Amino acid sequence: MIQGTDIRRVGVAGAGTMGAGIAQALAQNGFEVQLFDVSEEVLSRAEGRILRGLHRLEKPEAFSLIRKTESLEVLEACDFVIEAVSEDIRAKHDLFRKLDSIMDPRRVIATNTSSLSVERIASAAENPDRIVGMHFFNPAPVMRLVEVVRTPFVSEAAIEAARELALALGKTVVVCKDTPGFIANRIVRPFYLAGMGLLEEGAGPPAAIDRAVREKGGFRMGPMELVDLIGLDVNLTISKVIYEALGRPERLKPRRVQEELVARGNLGRKSGCGFYVYGENQPATGNPALEEILPGVGARPIADPEIFKTILENVIAEARLALEAGVAGAEDIDTAMRLGMNWPRGPLEWGRELERRGGL
Repeated sequence: MIQGTDIRRVGVAGAGTMGAGIAQALAQNGFEVQLFDVSEEVLSRAEGRILRGLHRLEKPEAFSLIRKTESLEVLEACDFVIEAVSEDIRAKHDLFRKLDSIMDPRRVIATNTSSLSVERIASAAENPDRIVGMHFFNPAPVMRLVEVVRTPFVSEAAIEAARELALALGKTVVVCKDTPGFIANRIVRPFYLAGMGLLEEGAGPPAAIDRAVREKGGFRMGPMELVDLIGLDVNLTISKVIYEALGRPERLKPRRVQEELVARGNLGRKSGCGFYVYGENQPATGNPALEEILPGVGARPIADPEIFKTILENVIAEARLALEAGVAGAEDIDTAMRLGMNWPRGPLEWGRELERRGGL
């Protein structure tokens, strides 16, 4: 029987950006943490990142709660383990087989995957009833949302343990079905794809499309700005995974312009160039490579309200499809998009308001 209460010591398997962030979130809320990675170099970088984060929060003393290890067997003594390795199904299968073999079957193991099937990950274990999705958002110490993902095999006790742990970290929890992209990563796809589609159609350069979304919708960033921040390669990989897993629907087909930019090594801010070019202490400017990829970019401009309307309608439609498919309830869908993606409103809430008003 799964035992999810009285969690004091949590293992984090994987000390990259997400693993370090989750470890920090745990420590700053009083949990003992065993941080595992096979690389001492990765562990050392994670320690530095965590310590800087705790200093910013004026909680440096919480660093004493973290112990690093290169031995997976150390996690056997943990009350709960969160996996945060790379989005590679083979790597996750290997890790979950090992964790499942060393840990008490009553202890819960969570995966922080953002795009892979939790059921598929759990299939590597002999005890899939104790494996749950627990999707944190980056940066994990700051972002308020955790998606708890339910598979057909998982026990209610495991779901409740994951939910209680997330609540103890001060997070808002939404529970969703194990479907491609869960809630947030699926419903945000049309935000990016519709924006890139308008770019490919000549509706405007990236700056015009992003400005319309910010000014007409109240978003902090437009679709191309946000993709540059995330990384075009990372965003494209997630788009491809969701597109394939949902049966290649035309509405979610990855855009050629993004594929071309990635092929050129234009990956966004991290490479200094994506949809925009970034210079030190200089405002971002449009990437001239777009003129080669899309001759006459912005040659058929449309007004800002129409740009925003097109993107918003695509997002609302996807949210309604997710609701009909039983991915999550309406309130959880709206909450996921507000907190996970920093949207000013949830898409279903927006859709209801547009229906009342008769449009934008």
